Formats: sequence, structure tokens, C-alpha cells
Amino acid sequence: MKVNRWSPVPHLPLTDALYKCFPMTSKKKSVLKSEIASEKLCDDILKRLSPYLLRKPAVDILDLWPGGGLWSSKINDLLKPRRHVLIEPDLKTFKPLLQPLAQSRPCYELLSTDIHAINDWKSLLSIYFPEQEPSDHDDRDSLPKNDTLLILANPPPTGSKKDHYTPARWWSVFMETCMRQSGLHTYGSVRMIASLPVADAQAVIPRTVAERKRPALLTENVALHAFEVAGPKDPSMWVAFKGWDVVADNASRVAQRAAEQGVTTPRGREIPPIPMAPESPDPGRLPVPYVPRTCTEFHEKLMQKINSSTLMAADSATSGKGGKRNQTRMRALIQLNKENRDAYYRQRLANKRAELDELMRTLSRSAADPNVDSTALKPILDDIETVKAAVAQETSDIHYDVLKELPTLIDDKRASLHTGNFDDAVLLWDRRPFEPLLIEPEELFPRNAERSVLYFEADSNPTSLQKVHQLPPDQRDDPFRLFEAYSLTMGTRNLITVAEFLQLIFPDRPINDIVKSIPSLAVFAAKTPKPDFDNLPKTKHGPGENLDPAACYQDNLDYDLSDVRVRCLPSSTLWDIFVDYEKSDMKLSAVQLNRLLGGTLTSFRSGEYLMPAKKYH
Repeated sequence: MKVNRWSPVPHLPLTDALYKCFPMTSKKKSVLKSEIASEKLCDDILKRLSPYLLRKPAVDILDLWPGGGLWSSKINDLLKPRRHVLIEPDLKTFKPLLQPLAQSRPCYELLSTDIHAINDWKSLLSIYFPEQEPSDHDDRDSLPKNDTLLILANPPPTGSKKDHYTPARWWSVFMETCMRQSGLHTYGSVRMIASLPVADAQAVIPRTVAERKRPALLTENVALHAFEVAGPKDPSMWVAFKGWDVVADNASRVAQRAAEQGVTTPRGREIPPIPMAPESPDPGRLPVPYVPRTCTEFHEKLMQKINSSTLMAADSATSGKGGKRNQTRMRALIQLNKENRDAYYRQRLANKRAELDELMRTLSRSAADPNVDSTALKPILDDIETVKAAVAQETSDIHYDVLKELPTLIDDKRASLHTGNFDDAVLLWDRRPFEPLLIEPEELFPRNAERSVLYFEADSNPTSLQKVHQLPPDQRDDPFRLFEAYSLTMGTRNLITVAEFLQLIFPDRPINDIVKSIPSLAVFAAKTPKPDFDNLPKTKHGPGENLDPAACYQDNLDYDLSDVRVRCLPSSTLWDIFVDYEKSDMKLSAVQLNRLLGGTLTSFRSGEYLMPAKKYH
């Protein structure tokens, strides 16, 4: 039998059972969703998740797209729920596996319906989980929890490019309803374990700020815990955009977190180390230091040519006699050297920008010192001008094509270390409690349809809702409207700067006035002393006590946010902006705001068409 993605694996009996479930017509077509076929994988995932699941065990389970049912049965064995409802749209395929499972225990109930077509989740909960009711909670909680219900979800990928309702979008809807306490969160926010295609999982928990879009921002808004539990081997192409030094330092901090929690990784479940690109054996006429970066197929092809014994022999035979060197090997060396040289110049510029950010923080702290006057600031200002001049000179000397990836390098470092600590990083990936467990290709069936397993648990008092709830109930619509408008344009206006964004929503307000109202912007801004610095008070404006001047507004400094992109701002700072928008005189609809920011939102998507028409007298 020819081995392919449908070949059963002898030591995984479920693969044979799954193989028999799918008709031959399905095997000929592209079945896009794979099922977990390894009991050991389930056991390892549950061991990793046990501290989160058993802290307050769920008594009801809603299981969406259970497929082969192995994962469902393992969760059931662990939690022994009161009710476990399985909803499988493709029951015709999976009935031979799911029906015996449903009959094995009285807690199970098996249904078949189109999950995407369910609009009234509250009615479904009342019918199949009659014991579910509003939970007791602290009145100070802005997002009450419902720990009695656990959601298991394994949404399939879309079967057509015309279908835009991807698993990542399904996740986004789940997060939206969590914020609104509706749908499955009617009785409080519920926990979820979801298996998603790799691309969708990385849209929810992106590795770089360039990939940070609406699903990620919605998750950041409400999550207490949101992390990847297990996933396949990652080709790690994103490392080139994030920077090897940031990735390595972050991995070190994650290992430290895992050790502090006593988390161990079973043998064979370790994520393989990221392979490094090879060093060139001949640096050429423009040598630069080697830059660590991810090894790709491109590097491997180049090294095959460079290390080819035939080409090396031909090259050495001519090089010593002043003859023409082998052109194939020479081209490979030139390409490898150029790629390293481009990475070196990008990294050097990114490091200079990071140095500039650190000098700005030093300037802020010095400007707040009662014993410092404008004369004492001159050495710092001179250093700032020197670095700025060096950045400008290097930028003008380098081809623009080399610099295309520079903004992402700069933004990722800012997003990861804006406070100097990965624990305060913008991206959930940088704050992960441990590395994901490795899923081997044969543990999913059919193969070549890789998926990652994610865990989500909401915060009972997330920062975003804390900020909104400071406003009276009748004034909370505008912040949410602006959030909708911005989050829907994150893909198309990925490089918009904070200054451009603020100019659009606060057209007549000076930047200094905005930073004074939103001090959390100060840590990202460039600063210069005001002309009358010595005559101005050294006051600091910001929340709390023992304020770091670098993260506060100071009356004696001018602020500039024209070189900072919105995508590297943390969710808490974005909500400071959204809440401050409510105080402005400019009141626009969601569609108008979205169009203002460069989006293409329609009134149908925003729901405005459902609103009653305004009556004029």
C-alpha cells in the first residue's frame, strides 16, 4: 500500500477507524480538517492543562465539531461532567465513532446541526443545560465568570477562498460575545479549549506585531489566560521579522516562567530549536559580521551549491591560477553574503532605534529631577542628535528594498520591551507561560492538515472594561464604536502612526494635550525639552504612585508620536484612547469612523441598518 496522508498508522488504532469512516470520494477530495488520533497526545495536553481545568472544574461541556471523539472522551474522563453535549455537523461521517461514545455514558447527548447557523445560543443552553444560570460574582467584576461550562471547539477551515468565515473569525465572534456577555457567555464568561488550523491559531496569538489583527486584539482585551498548548513544528519564518536577539531573550524568559511554575515537558514533546542560517565560507569583498537568523530552504539550496564537491573542485582548480571561478558556486556565495549583509544593516539600524528609545527614557527621568536644569540635559540631547544623524546617514546609504522589514523589527522590540520586561509585552505570545508541546505529524489524521491547540480563560476584571466602566452607561457606546472601527482596519492600515491616528480622531488637539490626557502614550513618544524648560514645573501626570517619569506626561517636555506605529501600543493604551474619544466633540457612526481610518465597513456589517430611522420634526 502506497503511504500517503490517508495511510493508517499501526500503533495508532484510531487512524484505521477514521480511515474507514471516510468514503473513497472524501479521500479523493481534499479533507481539510484533521482529527487527533493519539491518546498520548491527549494525555500530555491534559496534564499540561490540569492546573487550569481542575482549579474550578466545569460540570457541563459543550463540544463543537468533536469529529473522531477521542479528545472528547479524554476530557470527559478527566472532568466527569454532569452533561456533555456533542454537536457534530458532519455526523454522517463520524457517526460510527460518536454514537458508541454517546451511548457509553448517560451524560452524553449527540446532536447534528450547522453550528455556524446557530444564532440563539441562550436558547440552546436553556434546553440542553437547564441547570445553567447566572453565576454569583463580585459586583466589582466587569466580566463575571461562568466556571461551570467548558467549551471544546474544533472548527474546520474554510473549503473555498470565497468563504471568509475562517476559524479565526469564529474565534473573534466568541471573544466579542465574551465582552458583551451574550451568546455562550450569557451566564458569565466561559473557558474554551480550541483546535485551530496553524494559520488561524497564529492570527489569534500572533508572533509579531505585523500579524496582530482583530482576532488578536479581541483576545488581548478579555484574556486572563490565552496561550498555545500544543502545535506542530513551526518553520519560524516570523523570527526574521522579530529579530533573533528578541526571540532568544524571550525564549529564555519563558523557560524561566515554566521553571518557576514547576512545568516540565514530556520527552519528545520539546519544540525543536530554531536552526540557524549557515555562515559563509567566503565573506567576499564587503565582509560584515555574521548575523544569527533562521535557516530556510533558500539557505539550504545555496549551501548545497557552495558545498558541492564537484563545484568546489572546479572552483579551487581555477582560483589559484587566476582563472575564472565556477559561476554557479560564486553566485550562491554572493547571494548568501548579500542576505547576511542586508540582515546586518537592518539589525544595526533597529539597535540604533532601540538606543534612541532608551535615550528618550533617560531624558524623561532627568527632566523630572529637581536638581537638573537645561544645561545638565545638554549631554543627553547631544547623544540623541548623534544617534539620529547616524540613523539618517545609514538609512540614506542603504537600498530601500533592504529597509522594508525594518519597521517590524523596530515595532516588535518596542512591543516586547516597552517597559524593559517581557512580562509586560504587548503580544500574548511573548507572555506565554511555557512553550507549546510538539504535535508529531502522524498524531493527526489525515496528515498534512496541521492544527494547534489553544486554551482561553477570561479575566473577571480586564483592563479594557475597567476603563470603559469608569464612564456612565449612556456614554460607553463611543469607545466601543472606535474600537470596532480601528480593529477592522488593522489589516489594511497596519503601518499607520500614532500621530496620524490621533490627528484623525482628535483633529484640533495638540499632541501634548493628548499625552497629558493619556499618559500611557508617553513611554513610546520622542521627547524634547520645551524652550522655557527651566521655568516650568517638574510635575508628573500619570496613574498611581511612585511613577516612572518615562511613562508619565511632564509639563516641561514636548512630545512627538510621528515615528510610533499604532500596532505596537498595548491594548490598555488603545482603550485609554478609545475612552478619551468619548470626551471629544466629534461623534461619528461606526461606518464613518471606519471610513475615516481607511476601512471599507458597510452599514450591514456594523448592524446600523437594524437601528430605527431617526425622526425629524
